[in-house]
Amino acid sequence: MFVDINIVGQKRSALIDTGVSDLFILKKAANKLGLSIKKSNKKIKTVNFEDSPTVGVVRNVELQITK
Repeated sequence: MFVDINIVGQKRSALIDTGVSDLFILKKAANKLGLSIKKSNKKIKTVNFEDSPTVGVVRNVELQITK
């Protein structure tokens, strides 16, 4: 489901999955929002795909779902 969100004072549209424990964002989008990325060597596993490396982690970002 796509919803309107407010993240670091900017309005965006996001695909929300209420059954997940983590949220993912493109590096380009994180940079555009001015988010600080801490490098990480972690990988993620998604359905029907091989493990994929991550660029890093962004923590403690407030995200509001708007109407």
